[in-house]
Amino acid sequence: MKRIPFIAALAALSLIVFASSVRAQGKPISADTCSSSLLGIDGNQIWVNKEGAGNVTVVFESGFGNDSGVWSQIAPRIRAVGTQTFVYDRAGMGKSTIDTAVPYSLDHDVHILRKALTDCGIKGPVVMVGHSYGGAISLLAASEDQRIKGLVLLDAVVPGVWPKSEVDKNLKMMRAQYAEVRAQAPGLAKVAIPWAEAMPETAKKVDSIRVSATIPIVDIVAEKGQNDPESTQIWRGAHMAFTANNPHREYLFAAGSSHKVMIDKPDLVVEAIEKMVEKSKGL
Repeated sequence: MKRIPFIAALAALSLIVFASSVRAQGKPISADTCSSSLLGIDGNQIWVNKEGAGNVTVVFESGFGNDSGVWSQIAPRIRAVGTQTFVYDRAGMGKSTIDTAVPYSLDHDVHILRKALTDCGIKGPVVMVGHSYGGAISLLAASEDQRIKGLVLLDAVVPGVWPKSEVDKNLKMMRAQYAEVRAQAPGLAKVAIPWAEAMPETAKKVDSIRVSATIPIVDIVAEKGQNDPESTQIWRGAHMAFTANNPHREYLFAAGSSHKVMIDKPDLVVEAIEKMVEKSKGL
């Protein structure tokens, strides 16, 4: 798909956006399989894929605009060490469809995730791996769901990364491109524009998230994740504050990495996940 200015604006948010027009055919789904299947949740058809076996389930949460394909090089390596994995496409992304009658919100994204995990029989312990906006979903889910025993965050949206100045700057860029994105990528527009308009409320919600101080978190921050010095300073400062003075939270700097840490530094990501899986077994 041609990269248009609106998508470039989203990339400036450190949310690399792309969409797929592929749609899966529906099939019966059960907690026993949930293998490459569609799950009906609140009028959406959510594509899910549960694979492997093990006491711990690693759940992958993609960044905004990304589908589950971004984990194709990571998830098999996690299953190879005896761990179950769960990937899915959020509503309107990849092979999932979206019911646009429901207002877009971070809370609703978390509701769909938790419902999908329940419907697929995932009882925990769960380790969440969240990239970018997927980090915000992972944090909110962890604040509400006792199944989640650990998190690995990849250049994630955490409290403090979106002060009003950043929200206003990004909304100004994105709103100028709404007509173009509707014309050139109407499928993406169904998700991207409501997401953008919800950003002020999303930022407030993210800043209010309070995850238990005892849940172990590895917070990986990319060296080259932001597009300008001001945003870089805000982003890194927020992550340092998020992990400071907490022995259960580890800040890792991914030197040389772009925002897509799982692509640029797969070994670092896999190692962090494997360590978190071992920690979660005893929780």
